[in-house]
Amino acid sequence: MKQVHLINKQPTSPGLLLIAITLSLASLSLAAQPAKRGFDPNRLFTGGGLGLQFGTVTLIDVSPHIGYYLTDAFALGLGGTYQYYRYKDRYYEYSTDIYGGRLFARYYLFENLFLHGEYEYLSYEAALVDPFSYFTGDTKRVGVDSYLVGGGYRQPLGANSYVNLLVLWNLNETLYTPYDNPIIRMGVDLGL
Repeated sequence: MKQVHLINKQPTSPGLLLIAITLSLASLSLAAQPAKRGFDPNRLFTGGGLGLQFGTVTLIDVSPHIGYYLTDAFALGLGGTYQYYRYKDRYYEYSTDIYGGRLFARYYLFENLFLHGEYEYLSYEAALVDPFSYFTGDTKRVGVDSYLVGGGYRQPLGANSYVNLLVLWNLNETLYTPYDNPIIRMGVDLGL
């Protein structure tokens, strides 16, 4: 969780750009594939990420997802996130439950290298943005929209299973954005 600054950043509007890029990649990928009819359960995948950190900052993260390969090169998915975050030092203690969801698209440039676009919504208790909230501990629940773009590499683990490493940038940094750019994630995908 990054420190909340008193400088008010103005949010940008990258949502339409992200949607346009996703639709463009989908149409290019679908046009390059022969037509297949019906739902194929072999194209489903699941996975996600787990994270643990203990110390001055305690973080427990559970972020499952499920997706579907529309073509061999293009996948769509959705996921959820729950995080318990706690900061405690000698003078200050803060904790919150962070939860939300995300929609993502991946376009595989090569077998193991892909582009990734994602919309994520998170809700958490944030410190009020005034000089005295540090001393009073006043918080409010905020909702944060993030538009994440970047790429990743997947390392095969076995038949239809991969470890993913992603490097993403948030295009919509606001006062309450919980990330600092770049965002580095690691997770797994398991074919069903």
